[in-house]
Amino acid sequence: MSLPADVEDRRSILRVLLVITIVSAIFFSVFNWMVGLKLFALLEFAIACFWGGILSISKTTPNVQRWSLVYLTTFLSIVLIGILTSKFRGGLYAWILIFPVLSYLLLGRRLGIVLAAVSVFLGLGALGRRVWQQDMDVHWIVLGNFGLCALAIWAMAHVYESRRETMVIRLHEMATRDPLTGLLNRRTLIETLNHVLYRAKRRFEPVTFVYIDIDGFKLINDAQGHNRGDQILVNVAKAIRSGTRLEDHAFRHGGDEFCIIFTNCTASQAKDIYARRIASELYKLEEELSLSVGYIQIDPNYELSPEEVIQQADQDMYTAKRAEKMKNSTLKGAP
Repeated sequence: MSLPADVEDRRSILRVLLVITIVSAIFFSVFNWMVGLKLFALLEFAIACFWGGILSISKTTPNVQRWSLVYLTTFLSIVLIGILTSKFRGGLYAWILIFPVLSYLLLGRRLGIVLAAVSVFLGLGALGRRVWQQDMDVHWIVLGNFGLCALAIWAMAHVYESRRETMVIRLHEMATRDPLTGLLNRRTLIETLNHVLYRAKRRFEPVTFVYIDIDGFKLINDAQGHNRGDQILVNVAKAIRSGTRLEDHAFRHGGDEFCIIFTNCTASQAKDIYARRIASELYKLEEELSLSVGYIQIDPNYELSPEEVIQQADQDMYTAKRAEKMKNSTLKGAP
């Protein structure tokens, strides 16, 4: 799972690594040119220039993971080419040993384990080839030590990244979820709505924003206690989850107020399909409970900000609530 904080951390790591390896590649290209490895030196210099291009866009690109994969793949390739085309140098194998760590740091657990496996086994293969050819500079003990060291570093990186990822996800859930209902909380509403509206505008799709208030919740809370009030909030959240789609976004806005963002959905569809589903699910849990609901449809050519969308849906909800109160008063006053 790639969270915003993860992306920015990996962006910083990528930029630091690019600077270090660009300087290193230029230095070694000059050195290899001087010792006669001119083709390899030119390749190193070309890779350094390519990394410079990645560095120039790394600060703003949204595709940090993709460019990290490109960087690590070219990095691994140049190291392996150096190992296979030049005389044995322990320094090149030292670079292989850090690839598991770099893979997890830049790519995360799922993609990192793949590149870590590729780098370790290719490194072992290149070293094993030298042992097989009975290279006087290499002994099977070297191969064993390299393998054990690489596996130890790989295991350490995997355990660390797995636990870090679990902790980041847990902290993200705590920061974005309402602890009582499990719905998204108020602090994520503006950001999510802004993202949904931007995407809908690009796809030329309608979005419907729904604002929900529980009728008479304060009276219920005062008369029956906070535990009963909490149970009602949980049941309303269950009904909302049951009546919405996976692509929709449901929030507890605060107190007894809830919000739903229906993607690619008109207001009439939200009323006739999803609101009915929610009401039906809620009736199974709370027969006497009623909701006041406000709707606003945002078309692709909208000019409203997320705050204005919420405000208009809130006003529509209160209009519906006042209309229901007037209706009930009229019915009670009828002979």
